[in-house]
Amino acid sequence: MTTVICSDGRRLTLGATLGKGGEGAVHHIVEAADIAAKIYNPGKAKDRRDKVNVMVADRLHTRSDYVAFPIETLKSPSGEFLGFTMKKVAGFKSVHDLYGPGSRKTEFPTADSKFLLRSAINLANAVASIHSTGCVIGDINHSGILVSNKALVTLIDSDSFQYRSGSNTYRSLVGVAEYTPPELQGATFDKVDRTPNHDNFGLAVLIFQLLFLGRHPFAGRYLGKGDMDIKTAIGAGRFAYSARKTETMMEPPPFVPGLGDYGEDVRKAFEAAFMPPARQPGGRPTAASWSVILKGVEATLAVCTVDKSHAYKRELGSCPWCKLEKTMGRSLFPAHFSPAAPIMDIGQLLNAIKTMPAPPSPPSAESVIGPLHGLTMSQTAKSARNERNATVVAGVIAVGVGLYLMSQVSGFWGFALALGAIVIAARSLDLKAKFASELKGAKAGWEEQHKNWVKKAGPEAFEARRSHYIALGATHSGLPAKEREKLAALEQKKRQLQLDKHMDSHLIDRAKIPRVGPGRKATLASYGFESALDVRERSVTAVPGFGPSLASDIEGWARSVERKFVFNASIPTDPAAVQAVKSEIAKQRAEIERDLLKATADLKNLVDTAHALRTKPPQQLIDAYTRLKQVELDIG
Repeated sequence: MTTVICSDGRRLTLGATLGKGGEGAVHHIVEAADIAAKIYNPGKAKDRRDKVNVMVADRLHTRSDYVAFPIETLKSPSGEFLGFTMKKVAGFKSVHDLYGPGSRKTEFPTADSKFLLRSAINLANAVASIHSTGCVIGDINHSGILVSNKALVTLIDSDSFQYRSGSNTYRSLVGVAEYTPPELQGATFDKVDRTPNHDNFGLAVLIFQLLFLGRHPFAGRYLGKGDMDIKTAIGAGRFAYSARKTETMMEPPPFVPGLGDYGEDVRKAFEAAFMPPARQPGGRPTAASWSVILKGVEATLAVCTVDKSHAYKRELGSCPWCKLEKTMGRSLFPAHFSPAAPIMDIGQLLNAIKTMPAPPSPPSAESVIGPLHGLTMSQTAKSARNERNATVVAGVIAVGVGLYLMSQVSGFWGFALALGAIVIAARSLDLKAKFASELKGAKAGWEEQHKNWVKKAGPEAFEARRSHYIALGATHSGLPAKEREKLAALEQKKRQLQLDKHMDSHLIDRAKIPRVGPGRKATLASYGFESALDVRERSVTAVPGFGPSLASDIEGWARSVERKFVFNASIPTDPAAVQAVKSEIAKQRAEIERDLLKATADLKNLVDTAHALRTKPPQQLIDAYTRLKQVELDIG
């Protein structure tokens, strides 16, 4: 084992390696269970020595509980700077494993929608804490952020933070394009002083990924010519979920939550965070403001009555997660169903539904409305009659003139004048043609209102609803048999299930695929491609920017994963597949029971409504009847 010298004079022994990176390795320390040591690779220590010395001297590790700041420096017995000690981060996993639905199934198997929100809150608190120390994260991205199974957040790689001490600024020298704000895209980081506002962009991206199923906010379909990669979209301010669609010319991928599903404050915060810098005079939302906004969401959450792993803004009225899962055809969180009531006798409930008396047939609507007193001829009708009378008088005069012409001047022209006058006068006597359009509209309006009234005032609406509940009861009775059939089917396709699990365990983000770097991996994840199984089941060419050549590389990787599969007949049916079937049936049972539980109240309400409609017809029915009778009166 290697011995190192701590800056307080203690001799420490390096134990097993906890992890390795491009800069160095993290080791256990034999003498201290709660402390770890970061030892730089050869050639790296010199570049970090001054910054680490200053961080240790300023005791940053005492000023934030969210960061593994350097505690003491470490040297070799000969005095060579090697690295530093820091608090040991045990039991934490990458935030990427949490926000990606595929990896979340294995790495955070109990995490639900509330867990994601709480993790986002703690991430905002962590970044706010870091900014309060005078540090700027700079290279903020998913690789340096860890989350525990209690949604606690810790940041590592603190020695890469930007820190100012006295007149010296120790810069953050690197950055990941997918988390870098537009104003720094393409910048040379060793010449740039980062600010908290720069961090606020990366923070907003991470919060978005936590809340929106790992989707990147700038991954979408470009509505202009060609494709738009994430880096270019960031530089142009093309937030794919923005309401500024005519400006961004982007639309989000399918199967994603709506930007407003977390409330108006969250929607506005994301719009502000991803607005072009020139239109952000006050800067992006800060980490502290994100914490306040997200805590406000957390305080107003309603738990889904069907699946308790779903929580949503109460103001939405219905669960958006249920709707999204139904559209996607799979669960996003570990389902947690509970029956509608502790004890529900479905047979007894169905018997009550079947024996509930239906409303009687309604009387005629005309008799319920009664006579229309005070209905008089309209001014339009009176004018039409005056016009008709004038036409008749004129016609009589014209006939007289025609007869005179026939006898005294010209028989043909006199006859023509008299005949024309008779025809015009005869037509003017019939007012139906003048009011034909009005009569047609009045009859249509009356028929529509009358049909609707009969449906609700009689047994029709009640019986239709009762049939619906009886059908639900039959479906509920068939669920045990349906579950047995599905479980039996699993046994028949054991090999396929093992293969699916094998391919689903190989994540794209962790794979080395030619020409597929972090940006393209983020785009694939935003379109639901997380594992080799996703690649096998759907065409990658449906993702913007992935043509046949690039898709072929990815599909080749998926085939290589498939070739490594070895079937083991002795392994029992995948418990996860069995649980998925049970969860599916449990969800259907919970949904049906909740509908049936409100059946008697719903049917009683229909009975009461029918009685009320027979006693007091609705104003729309009266208005339609009045209109029809008015037209009929006007016609005469």
